[in-house]
Amino acid sequence: MSLGRDVLSLFLAGLFSKLIGVFYRVPLSYLLGAEGIGLYQMAYPAFTLAAIVAAGGLPLAIAKHVAEHLAVGKDEVAWHVFQVGRLLLWLQGMVLGIAFYLLAPMIATNVLGDPRSELALKALAPAVFLLCVEGSLRGYFQGKQNHMVLAKNQALEQVCRVGTMLVLAFILVPYGLEYAAGGAAAGATGGALAAVIFLRVHLQMDRAVKSRSRWQNWYKTASSLKAFALPVMLGSFVMPVMQMVDAAIVPLRLQTGGIPMREATALFGQHAGMALSLVGLPTVATTALATALVPDLAGALARGDNTRVVERVSQALKLTVALAMPAAVGLHALAEEICHVLFGTPEAAIPLQWLAFGTVGLCLMETNSSLLHALDQGRWAVVAIFTGGVLNAGIDYHFCALPALNIRGAALGTGLGFTIAALLTLVALSRCVPGFWHPGMLFVPLMVSLPLAPLVRWFLAFGLSRSWPLAVALFGAIGIGLVFYIFVAQIIGLIDVRLFRVSPHKFL
Repeated sequence: MSLGRDVLSLFLAGLFSKLIGVFYRVPLSYLLGAEGIGLYQMAYPAFTLAAIVAAGGLPLAIAKHVAEHLAVGKDEVAWHVFQVGRLLLWLQGMVLGIAFYLLAPMIATNVLGDPRSELALKALAPAVFLLCVEGSLRGYFQGKQNHMVLAKNQALEQVCRVGTMLVLAFILVPYGLEYAAGGAAAGATGGALAAVIFLRVHLQMDRAVKSRSRWQNWYKTASSLKAFALPVMLGSFVMPVMQMVDAAIVPLRLQTGGIPMREATALFGQHAGMALSLVGLPTVATTALATALVPDLAGALARGDNTRVVERVSQALKLTVALAMPAAVGLHALAEEICHVLFGTPEAAIPLQWLAFGTVGLCLMETNSSLLHALDQGRWAVVAIFTGGVLNAGIDYHFCALPALNIRGAALGTGLGFTIAALLTLVALSRCVPGFWHPGMLFVPLMVSLPLAPLVRWFLAFGLSRSWPLAVALFGAIGIGLVFYIFVAQIIGLIDVRLFRVSPHKFL
């Protein structure tokens, strides 16, 4: 398969998962309300943080090292790398999972400021361990560039996660909002368990498993994995820290501005649980791109193919901007209608309109960071994301307390944080891979995307004037916008078709 086809398979699985991840919030919003979503959302950043610390960047390290060794024919060494990484992840996941459960009461009371989030935190503790087990298996298959297994696993995990979440939330609603939020949080455990079973079955079917390596320098292998994994972990660490900063600062600063606690929690739910989830939709493509690119670039570097490295980096940036720019315009133009149809909460359009521009920054930040890690320059991604996080925290603290802004301040801080991190990673990438970047990568998609706003608004008004249901008019407007953008993008060659040609360098 070509890189483009790999990305496409992962993108379709990711899109399926992301759509479920957005649409499950519709019934969940009706079950829990904005306040319950706020409780659930408060617990999730802490869980994500614990899972990142537990995994420690090792899944990506396993993928990169497995790909490097397979690219030069060292299959036994690649299998040995997986064995060492798997053992490290099991140990780290077990320790962090137990610690997370025991610290849940303290985190809920002293960090999140709402004791009702304790049950949700405890329900997430088993998932910390299971995600580490899953991460080791995903790293192995990613390194082998077996993207079809990864795509199927992603879709299965999301289906099981959402199913578990909705069932438990529905059952526990009569017992109180905190119990229902805890049931919703337990969905992460159900999804991770299903993913582990699925990947384990495929590992047993893999013929490479039958060949056991006798290369026993475990300490050297572990040190190599850890050296690569550390900047990956630190870079991944910053994002949930930004979310935890939001969870800790935003509701309190809203209260400082005169908003009652329950209303502040509801506003935070609209920002973090609704608006931010929509802004994250385009990252389906960047996540798929990163998953396919890391082993591809690792193999190219191992073979000394610098021309391929420059080509892949350029293609990745073009594709990222071409997908993120129209998404940002569309989210801003249709914010109120989207929030009304999906969540039954048109008020969530307020933070979404202020946050929509951050879609481009978020997508670029993710793609650039993955490229830097693949090029062994992950430390620059850490610095960039940390800088964006600091900016986000400062804006949250000062602007959320202003009555004229309140939750708009949180949206502005998040969007600017993404944007600054994206610009800094772009500068670092330009130093590592000279010649891949030119201003047209941003300017052309922007010029093609701007007409989308009046077009989709016109079609929406047209549909409503014909007494169409809001959902029909909305999705019709989105469809018209997509057709227009794809048509123009194809005419001007915005997407590089070379991505979809079969690669002569595939070794599996």
